[in-house]
Amino acid sequence: MTKKIIYSLLIVAAVVSAMPKEVSAEWKHNNSGWWYEEGKSYSTGWKQINGSWYYFGNDGYMKTGWILDKVWWYYLQDNGAMASGKTSIKGKDYELDNNGKWINNALPNKNVNMNISRPPSEEKMSTTPDFSLFDENGNTYFKIQDSYYLKGVWNIDGNIYIFDENGVLQKDEYTSESGRKYSLGDDGKVIECLSDKNYNLCPEYALTTKSTTENYEVKLDDSNMLTITDVNSDDPEKDGVRIEDGTGYKLDNTKPKATINGNTLYCRTNQAIDLGMIKVSSVDDKSSSFPNLIALSKSEDDSVAVSGINLSLEDGFFKEIYPTVIAYKAGKTTITINVNGIKTSFDVVVTE
Repeated sequence: MTKKIIYSLLIVAAVVSAMPKEVSAEWKHNNSGWWYEEGKSYSTGWKQINGSWYYFGNDGYMKTGWILDKVWWYYLQDNGAMASGKTSIKGKDYELDNNGKWINNALPNKNVNMNISRPPSEEKMSTTPDFSLFDENGNTYFKIQDSYYLKGVWNIDGNIYIFDENGVLQKDEYTSESGRKYSLGDDGKVIECLSDKNYNLCPEYALTTKSTTENYEVKLDDSNMLTITDVNSDDPEKDGVRIEDGTGYKLDNTKPKATINGNTLYCRTNQAIDLGMIKVSSVDDKSSSFPNLIALSKSEDDSVAVSGINLSLEDGFFKEIYPTVIAYKAGKTTITINVNGIKTSFDVVVTE
C-alpha cells in the first residue's frame, strides 16, 4: 500500500501522459470552440498536429493566448499553434525559445554553476537515501524514491526550491514566468524576490523529509479550509485590509474582497487568497506518527486560477497545509489538493 500511494503521486507529478495513437483524427468545432477528435475521444494537454504544437484543456477545447505549464509560459496563437522565436503580441515583442518557452523566465546558465544539466545517474540514485538532496558532477538533485527525482518548483520542509527539467537544483538567481527576479542561496533556497520584496513564489507541490513511520496513509480534516485569512493584490480595489484587535489580526469584512459560498471561492483577477488550514494526521492515530508528505495541487483550468501549498511545521514535522489561490483571469475552475493519495477539492469562480 505504501509503495502504491507514493508511486501514484509521483506519476501525477512527474510523468507526462503518452500521446494517444491517431485513429480517424480530425478537427471539430462548435460555439464553445475547437477540439481535436481522435476516434471516440478527444485530445487534452499538448498535442503535435501536422508539425505544430497545440494545447487542449481537460474539456478538450483548444487553448489560445498565454498558458502557464509548470513554471513556464507559452504563447498559443489565434489559430492555437504554439509560437516560437521572436513573436509580436499586442504590439510588444517577446523572445520564445525553439520549444516555445518564454525566454524571459528561462533559467540563466549560471544557475547550474556552468556544469552540464543532465539527469542523475541510476547508480547514484540507487545509493542515495529517499527524500534527500544529493550531489553528482557538480549538480544538486532531490531524490524522492527509487528512480523518481524532483523537477519544477517545490516547497520542501517550508523552503522553496527550483529544479530544471533534468532535476538540477537552481542557484544564484531565477526569473519567474511573470518576469520577477528571485535571489537564491548557494543551497538553492529561494531568499527573496528582487523585483518586489512583498511577492513570493507559491509552489503547487510540497513535501516533507522527516518521518517517524513508513505508513504513508493519512487523514485530512478540511473543515476549516474554506475560510479566507488574507487577500492580496497589486490593485488597491482588490486588496484585503487586515486590522488588529484584541485577538490579533483579522480581515476587515465590512468590504469583502473575496467570499466563500458553500464549496465555492468567489474572487477577482489579480488576487492571491490565503485560505484556512487542512489538518493532516496519520491513520495510526498516534501523536508520534508522522509520515513523509507529498502534497500536490491541481487546477482543472490553470489559466483561470491555481493554488499554491504552504506548510506549517513543528520540529520539522508536518502540522498543517494552507492553500493560497492565485487568480489569473475570469472563469471557473476546480482545484484539487492531493495529500499522499487523499484528496479534497473546491470550486473557484473568478470575475474581473
